[in-house]
Amino acid sequence: MSCPYRLNKGLGIILSELKKTSTGTLASAAPPLNSIKTIAPSVIDLLSATAVVAFEGVILGRFSSVALAGGGMAFTVLLFLFTIFITFVVGAAVPISRHLGAGERDKADQLFGNTLGITGGIGIIFAIASLLFCGVIFRSFFGVSGEVDRAAVGYFKVLAFFMPIIALNFTGTGILRATGDGLAAMAANLTANLTQAFGAILLVYGDESLGIPSFGVPGAALALGIGQSVGLAVQFRFILGNKTQIRPYITDIFNTKLEQLKRILKTGIPATLDLFIWMAGQVILLAYIARIGESELAAHQIILRLTQTFGVIYQGYAFGNMALCGHFLGAGELQYAAKISQKIRYLSLFTGIILGSIIYLFSEGIVGMFTNDPLVAAAALILMPILALQQIPKSLTMITASELRARGDLIFILLVGGIFVALNEVALAAGAVFLLKWGLPAIWTLMVLDEIDRLIAHLLRIRKGVVKTV
Repeated sequence: MSCPYRLNKGLGIILSELKKTSTGTLASAAPPLNSIKTIAPSVIDLLSATAVVAFEGVILGRFSSVALAGGGMAFTVLLFLFTIFITFVVGAAVPISRHLGAGERDKADQLFGNTLGITGGIGIIFAIASLLFCGVIFRSFFGVSGEVDRAAVGYFKVLAFFMPIIALNFTGTGILRATGDGLAAMAANLTANLTQAFGAILLVYGDESLGIPSFGVPGAALALGIGQSVGLAVQFRFILGNKTQIRPYITDIFNTKLEQLKRILKTGIPATLDLFIWMAGQVILLAYIARIGESELAAHQIILRLTQTFGVIYQGYAFGNMALCGHFLGAGELQYAAKISQKIRYLSLFTGIILGSIIYLFSEGIVGMFTNDPLVAAAALILMPILALQQIPKSLTMITASELRARGDLIFILLVGGIFVALNEVALAAGAVFLLKWGLPAIWTLMVLDEIDRLIAHLLRIRKGVVKTV
């Protein structure tokens, strides 16, 4: 059977199944299966988010290798901190969806307001802590100094002032997306990302005709903050205009109940702890790389932003796979769920091979978009074949993980992720960098090995046919 045939057949299966009316039980707060209009905005939303991350990398990289290294490091720390808000998105979205399904709009509104109040408060705490301790974090934990340290601290200090706003927009749009209001979430985030992209050009480089000075690295953070502020305004325009299923009330935002917090955490922590562990591994790797050299740190940011961008495509497949598997598992059709997941795996694998080939064949042009520094470019070009190879196991692990989530096997995913992060991204990476002096290529080779290890573990688990109640 040819790959194009599998691609067309896989896409046909996804679209035909998404058109069906679902009576099964989903293992997540996914949008209803009878509406492609709910899925499409979410995909566009995610694509725009990763595109602007890559675009910011291009802007910083063309400005200077120091800007890319320091600004990229600060942005990675932001992503790590904001992993906690995914817990609130998932933890609130699941019960909100059930309240809406039961016609309990008041309870859904109350929980939405409580969640925004909690995340806004945490955002304020993060902002204060960032202003007080960001210098210590980058110098002590990451071991950077000089211009890279100034770039990272400058980026992070500007972001600190916007953290409550970023937290509110991130959490609010995440809940709206997961409870079926994907159009509102897409409008808010697409506006935010476009604003950030244009703002980054103006604020990083400046514009004499408009009287805008060059802010350098802090300008990129300022553009991000302004974009998120505009996005939050758009989000609340939809909510207050009664264009969403849920809306928060002021009294609920400022009067959060402890039992609601416990409820959110009980649901959200098990579903997102694996992502937190993985992000912790990325931060530790970043600390290793910062001690190798400035050029390597900048090159790592290029490859990292590329893998995040390509990964969104696999996330789109994983989203559809989890929804379809949940649908058929809920209907008791276990074998059909397994067949659907297998076909989507073929589709994702074919996509991974195509992307890997593009990365390998056009590596010089891709790297050239990010930097004109010969040392950074040389370090990144060594990594491009490894990134190309990574697409094959990565395209599969995201699909197998989504099937396991649909099966309710969350603890297994958590254990596998924790074990291999500790082994590959902490222990072996430390040995490769500090003892064997193999440098950055060894770290990215171990990241490929991590994908392969998890893929094998996932496939062995799937063969057992475990389905748990959620």
